[in-house]
Amino acid sequence: MAKTVAFTNAKPPSNLHSHGTTSQTHTVSFLNLNNLSFISCALTLRHKNKQPNWSKPSLVRSKSGLGLGPVDPLEMAAQAWNRTALLVIDMQRDFIENEGPMLVKGGKEIVPNVIKTVQVARQRGILIVWVVREHDPLGRDVELFRRHLYSTGEVGPTSKGSPGAELVDGLVIREGDYKLVKTRFSAFFATHLHSFLQGAGINNLVITGVQTPNCIRQTVYDAVALDYQPVTVIVDATAAATPDIHLANVFDMKNIGVATPTLQEWTDFKA
Repeated sequence: MAKTVAFTNAKPPSNLHSHGTTSQTHTVSFLNLNNLSFISCALTLRHKNKQPNWSKPSLVRSKSGLGLGPVDPLEMAAQAWNRTALLVIDMQRDFIENEGPMLVKGGKEIVPNVIKTVQVARQRGILIVWVVREHDPLGRDVELFRRHLYSTGEVGPTSKGSPGAELVDGLVIREGDYKLVKTRFSAFFATHLHSFLQGAGINNLVITGVQTPNCIRQTVYDAVALDYQPVTVIVDATAAATPDIHLANVFDMKNIGVATPTLQEWTDFKA
């Protein structure tokens, strides 16, 4: 038969350690069952000091489902338009116009929205950075997988000084804007964009242009890695070859904290 012994307000057995904590109640039960000894010890500890007052987690505020952090990225940007830059990426004839050798099928449809984004940015005093591809006419600075496009004796896509490297109609570089030439997908790769933005006091980025899975995505991921916050991609002022490709990449970028408003939502947002 099992025997139980209870100790209340008594010193616990020597093999039980309180680790220096003052206790008011100790209950010890000894159970002998089939020649096996089982000891259970329950200690109720009450400390003189109060429980730490841990801060509560910040609430997530989201408008139109855009915010993924403790503060809506759009709200963060609106509080600092003077620390924001708009990147207009690859809106050039060779990528946008129907006869362009590097045509992005969804590119032409977003031209009006990109124009509108630039207009709103100018009204807000946002720095505009025109990110363009301009390659050596012989293709010596282009990716290896594209070099064959420059070996035919004809002018290759977005070759420096060629009509195809020009911005599409309606997009004009003005005084005070900045033009950045890149030769790879990311606007940050092997360019001075980061140092330029730092020197201008920029820490918020808004992204428009083509195309979503390549130049847009890689620029955005680099911006996030460099701790620009917030990074905003205007979903209907960016485009890919198909809507499905575009939306899949927007989904991925949203999952790393990027704001993804429509142009109307971004335009209507007031500081």
